Amino acid sequence: MQTKPVVSRAKAYLKVRQKNVRDAIKHLKLDGLLLTHPADLAYLTNFTGDDSIGIITEKDFFLVTDFRYKEQAELEAGWIKAFVREDKMEVALAKVLCDANLNRVGFESNFTSFGQIDAIDRAARAQREKEDRGSKQIELVPLEDVMTRIRMVKDDNEIDLIRKSVAVAEEAFEAIRGEIKAGLTENYLAGLLVFELRSRGANDSSFPVIVAAAANSSLPHYRPSESLVQRDQPLLFDWGALLKGYCSDLTRTMLVGRVSPKIKQIHKLVLEAQEAAIKFLRPGVTTLQADRVARDVIERAGFGKEFGHGLGHGIGRDIHELPRLHYNAQDEELRPGMIVTIEPGIYLPGEGGVRIEDDVLITHSGCEVLSSLDRSFEGCHIE
Repeated sequence: MQTKPVVSRAKAYLKVRQKNVRDAIKHLKLDGLLLTHPADLAYLTNFTGDDSIGIITEKDFFLVTDFRYKEQAELEAGWIKAFVREDKMEVALAKVLCDANLNRVGFESNFTSFGQIDAIDRAARAQREKEDRGSKQIELVPLEDVMTRIRMVKDDNEIDLIRKSVAVAEEAFEAIRGEIKAGLTENYLAGLLVFELRSRGANDSSFPVIVAAAANSSLPHYRPSESLVQRDQPLLFDWGALLKGYCSDLTRTMLVGRVSPKIKQIHKLVLEAQEAAIKFLRPGVTTLQADRVARDVIERAGFGKEFGHGLGHGIGRDIHELPRLHYNAQDEELRPGMIVTIEPGIYLPGEGGVRIEDDVLITHSGCEVLSSLDRSFEGCHIE
């Protein structure tokens, strides 16, 4: 029986990413960084196991895992210094930190609980005392968005995977489009879409698929139920593929039968807002400026209060990443290599809502829409 070869050396693109993190560690005057968020660990190693923590230092890369992921770590990242713990995670981590003689170690406070850090700190103190290393203790330094900001600009390998993720998401939707009709349940269509995603190579959907029929479409983060698709009503789909660790995120509001003039109006406005924002995107434009361009279209038509969320967000290994294109978020200049969603919406409680979403790559000269599904009223109409 043929077995997969062990990965004995880090790929070139991983070494570049690791260098960027090591530069940040040096700038922050740290001896190392704990990687407690699975997306950060996978970004630097291609290791995809759960319940594992990485430690990157100036020269080394350690992985603390357990028996369930021992073979997986060898296959995905055989070059890493892996420690298969037989004790609690904090005890194993403390031993690695002490053996590596690390003093100031950062951790991402957004992805690490107080309980985790308290347990690691107590275990490290006990380990120091056990080894009689004197009074000097390991200092655990809280950080915010260090890894997320490094991951914000995608490299060529990531861009290629997100392109493929978008393509799979679109193919899956096209496969179920002909099945859509009144009388089906939201749950049935959501399950069908997930099946088509996985049958085309996706590991899963990149988040729980949203299928919202009729008035349910006014709930931006609705979860499918046994509600039925109805004629002469909107039907909102929000979905994406998780492919080799990378996400896509698309939304189309389908129009089943003859929808009301109000739904037609807001579909037209949302599309105008999205197209205006996409046309505006380029390096140097800020996230607040992009949000404002789309919001102005909707506000001028009198629906500003019905567009309560931001214009979009970054995507990558996480479905929601920096930058945030939101009116109350930190302003950020867009840079080549960022991939963001552009997803304006208008939501009318009791009547229905419309959201149109596409994934857009910021290029050196402007932007490129990675998705190609028809966004027009005619293209979203179902008899």
